[in-house]
Amino acid sequence: MTYELENLITDCRDALSEGQSTEALEKVCDAMRKILQNPAFVEQHFGKHLEVGRTTLYHDPDLDFYVYAHIPDGAILSAPHDHASAWAAYGQAVDNTQMTDWVIPAGEELPKPVKTYSMTPGTAGFYNVGDLHSIDMPATSRFLRITATDIDVLPCQYFDAVDTRKSIAEHLA
Repeated sequence: MTYELENLITDCRDALSEGQSTEALEKVCDAMRKILQNPAFVEQHFGKHLEVGRTTLYHDPDLDFYVYAHIPDGAILSAPHDHASAWAAYGQAVDNTQMTDWVIPAGEELPKPVKTYSMTPGTAGFYNVGDLHSIDMPATSRFLRITATDIDVLPCQYFDAVDTRKSIAEHLA
């Protein structure tokens, strides 16, 4: 049986109906990995024939989580940031994305990178409330994202003063 969008939604609802624990978010990521193994789903929502932008595939009105397909308009290198009071799960659909985890050391104001890893097609991971991360992706990268709410309206914290690539090169070399 092919794992479809409806299966993803059901599995996410089941996982999140008990709360937004680490275990629940791991189950969301498991569901994302399953859907990203469906070539028809990936082609339908992330194919080369599609225009750039973010498409809302589903919004759950009761649990307030969103499922998005992201087709970026060019390469992206983000500053370290969080998603305020929300969590966000990322699943790689096409190409790759380099993710970096950041922390703010005691007594300092700017974050430092602690881990960098590459997300490849079919992989998924999450950032919990307050977790800092940055994204470095080529223009051909496309990803699935599930968020706790509409994060566009939240006061997310961005550390634009950090030179992302230079900081990663210096601290993780």
